[in-house]
Amino acid sequence: MKIFISADFEGVCGVVENRQCFPGNLDFNRTRRLWVEEINAIVEGAMLAGATEFVVNEAHGAMNYLLPDILHPKASFISGYVKLDNQMEGLDNTFAGAIIMGHARAGTAEGVLNHTYVMRDVVELRLNDEPIGELGLNAYWASYFGIPLILVIGDDKAAKEAKALIPEIETAVVKYGLSQFTAHNLPLETARNVIRESSKKAVARIRKIPPLKMLESFSLEIEFSLSEIAHLCSFIPGVERINSRTVRFSSNDYRQIQHVRIVCTNLALAIVRAHF
Repeated sequence: MKIFISADFEGVCGVVENRQCFPGNLDFNRTRRLWVEEINAIVEGAMLAGATEFVVNEAHGAMNYLLPDILHPKASFISGYVKLDNQMEGLDNTFAGAIIMGHARAGTAEGVLNHTYVMRDVVELRLNDEPIGELGLNAYWASYFGIPLILVIGDDKAAKEAKALIPEIETAVVKYGLSQFTAHNLPLETARNVIRESSKKAVARIRKIPPLKMLESFSLEIEFSLSEIAHLCSFIPGVERINSRTVRFSSNDYRQIQHVRIVCTNLALAIVRAHF
């Protein structure tokens, strides 16, 4: 049984600030180790339920932060950026299920490090007029291949978001959000045990967790913090600027929607870096 793991940083127990998540900060190397140890706990739990093959896709920042020397020996990994399928790179219909380490969508009250792809520069994403975050968009990406999202790991707000999308899903809560940059964290070994047990249970229940039901068509709006970002995104064929800070694009092909989204959010990063 083959399991896909999309591993972001912000859901990790003990991680509450941006400086813990990026190179150049004193906390970063410690965070990397905590992150890999939680990934290993996913693998260990899933193996107890019969999973035999694992692909870990880095889903944070430059996507080249894994420590291969301490990664579980059963897990291959995908690192580097840019990836065609971004946080879900490597997923196809040969997998039995997908697992996400992640965080709540931008604007979630008390969601630890809540954001949607870009911390300061994306205010909100709306799919067919409904607010959506990375968890939801990645769940649809799994469904594109007919794969269920079986487990989400992160804070209690991410777990609540996942359950609202897929009531049957398993969740592993490793911290409780007190504000965007504050959490009540479980003891580290307790958090890893929660992950192991949740992973084991998710894989054991894999046939009872359905893929998120796909929509017939998709219209994605992105509201940015700056009007200049929307201005530049509107140069992309098929992207419409609907107000000073918001763009919209539509397609019947979900993968195409995500590819345009990747370009737009990368433009947001480029513009902010150029001007600030």
